Amino acid sequence: MPQVIVVDDSRTQRRIVSEYLRPLNCDIVLCESGQEALITVSERIPDLIILDVEMPGLSGFDTCKAIRGFLQEHWVPIIYLTGRSNPEDVVEGLNVGGDTYLSKPVHKDVLSAIAKAMLRLSSIQAELMSANKKLDEVAHFDVLTQIMNRRGYEDMLMRYWKDHRRRNADLTVMLMDIDNFKKYNDNYGHIQGDQCLRQVAQTLKQALKRPIDVLARYGGEEFVVLLPDTAIDGAVKVAQRFIDAMSEANIPHAFSDCQPHVTVSIGLTHAKLESETSKDVLERADKALYQAKEAGRNCVRY
Repeated sequence: MPQVIVVDDSRTQRRIVSEYLRPLNCDIVLCESGQEALITVSERIPDLIILDVEMPGLSGFDTCKAIRGFLQEHWVPIIYLTGRSNPEDVVEGLNVGGDTYLSKPVHKDVLSAIAKAMLRLSSIQAELMSANKKLDEVAHFDVLTQIMNRRGYEDMLMRYWKDHRRRNADLTVMLMDIDNFKKYNDNYGHIQGDQCLRQVAQTLKQALKRPIDVLARYGGEEFVVLLPDTAIDGAVKVAQRFIDAMSEANIPHAFSDCQPHVTVSIGLTHAKLESETSKDVLERADKALYQAKEAGRNCVRY
């Protein structure tokens, strides 16, 4: 059921408006001040706001600006219903974020029709936001392995980079490779190779304990991990947990020159947030990964 917030310092006016809206079959919340409206919006985002302009404390215009600032990109239609009808008032009200301006007294059919139209627009907006969110998730999602993809990793790295640099916090990047994966594909076939990638991804995902840690498929048989607020010592423990988890998963690999099961080699590095770029960090992680392979694979280096 859509929710409509009616904001007016007059109890009589609130009752009249709610009575006019009753045929729309919506949940009507009555607020007697701008401050109360802000609290209500912070608890649940409504589908429509009907707002008086002249109120003690926060005016309707100030309330509208505050609501727009709080909601940011989330659009909710706002109708002014007020006794002030000067052209200057109309212009100011629309400029600060209102969507339409009705003068009191308003005919109940007019208010009902405009509110119904605004609720329809609000519903369309909600559907578009939901669709955009799904598209964004798809753009950052690796269909084969069911984990984040390279683009998702790069976006998350930028977010973490800014936050950790501001806080001067530890951020560790881990790059890993499935050992002898070409031999696996050549001997078991690409269909089984895809299944192996899925199993490895889910094994690594389950080995991560914190929801803030990021695991992504970087490309081919490479995976990358972001460990926020984690120094090298802690990252090494996570890497060892990955190696142990792969051993427990025991995915057969009779053609490996390392172990009879699928293993991973891991390189990790601590980000120097003030003096290097994200590309520099990944290059150092890649060098550490090369060292792990040179050391016999199925191990971690940093």
